[in-house]
Amino acid sequence: MFTPRKLAENYRELVSSIGFYPSLLAITFFIFALITTAIEYAAPIRDFKAFIGIVLVDSEENARTILSTLVGSIISLTVFSFSMVMIVLNNASAGLSPRVLPGLITRKSHQLVLGFYLGSIIYAIIMLINIRGMGNGETGIPALGVLFSLLFGLLSLGFFVFFIHSISRAIQVDNVLNDLFKNTKNEMRHIVTKQQEQPIEQFPDFSGWYHLPSTEEGYFKGVHSDKLCQLCEQHELKIYIAVKQGFFTVKGYPFLKCDKDLSAQEALRNALLSCFIFYVEEYISDHYRYGLTQISEIAVKAMSPGINDPGTAVKAIDMLSILLIQRLDIYDVNYSLKHAKHEPLLYIHEASFDELLHDNFTPIRNYAKSDGYVMVNVLEAFKNILFRSSGNRQATESLFKYLEAIVDDVRGTITNPFDRQRIVEMVEAIKKIGGARGEALIIQFKQ
Repeated sequence: MFTPRKLAENYRELVSSIGFYPSLLAITFFIFALITTAIEYAAPIRDFKAFIGIVLVDSEENARTILSTLVGSIISLTVFSFSMVMIVLNNASAGLSPRVLPGLITRKSHQLVLGFYLGSIIYAIIMLINIRGMGNGETGIPALGVLFSLLFGLLSLGFFVFFIHSISRAIQVDNVLNDLFKNTKNEMRHIVTKQQEQPIEQFPDFSGWYHLPSTEEGYFKGVHSDKLCQLCEQHELKIYIAVKQGFFTVKGYPFLKCDKDLSAQEALRNALLSCFIFYVEEYISDHYRYGLTQISEIAVKAMSPGINDPGTAVKAIDMLSILLIQRLDIYDVNYSLKHAKHEPLLYIHEASFDELLHDNFTPIRNYAKSDGYVMVNVLEAFKNILFRSSGNRQATESLFKYLEAIVDDVRGTITNPFDRQRIVEMVEAIKKIGGARGEALIIQFKQ
């Protein structure tokens, strides 16, 4: 039996497959080939072919030669293009981060090109097998189908040039970072806009709500909010998702809270839990936190000895600082007003600002703490975030706590006087924003 959760998991697995759009296009071309074959010898089509006879083949030998050449050539383009995709995915995994692979695989432009190749091959083969005898010594030539096949072949050449250009750009680290940054920022802006349009003055006290344990293990990645809110409306419930997206749950873990005790209503509990989605891949469209994680991992990968690209690491750090600044505009509790009359029926725990700092900057800090150039830029990123978070006391406190950890690391690992002076200058700049807290960082560094 397919539950909503199973359907969502299968749907995600299906659409993220590299063969999803190629399969759809191949079916479309197959249907078009059948339609073309069915109407090829109809009286109106015969008149139309007589009108455009100058561009149609007029012999069986020419038709077979053209179609055979097209099939062989497009198969060669398809094999080469699929090989390029595999090379790109391998390079992305080795040089960037394995987590960016789902985004590259699901890139629609590449799948559509591959699908066009497959569809063109199928169409040409069907036209080839439809060159047949008509009786009285005559041969039926699907001249219109051959013309379409020729056009598809020419378009395939154009798509091949586009594919090579696009696939070569897809693996460039700057383009990957820019796409991650743009998509993550758009997801965050969407949440900010929604919360500004539908503000909540006060959130309930979730501490007294009843726990709902998980019925399976896995990474919590999403929820069917419409179906869940509909159930909540029917049974007059409110649900709070107490863990952040991406949290790994085990069976029995209380990752949900409900304002009513449902311990005696097993059917309703199962219906509510069936609305939640668990799978492994990380897509930015699911939650902006995955974009931050992928940018952070690219920065760490850039600092590895095999790549040694501190410039990319610095660019990723700057992007993280901009995204964290935008995170300041998001409530720590998100919500959905679907099926709600006055108050939200679904509340969602957002990854806190402190959690995002720790999750995304800790790998960078641990891996690059001996690199003066990178750590100076990390301090500069924190200075910029501090400048924008001056009105948020909790975020400012988190930033200074983390700055203390950074200063403690670089104090023991960076010994070059020149690099240490640059760090002191950057901490001095932080002091102008943070006052006494900044002064304490300088004293801590010089101890």
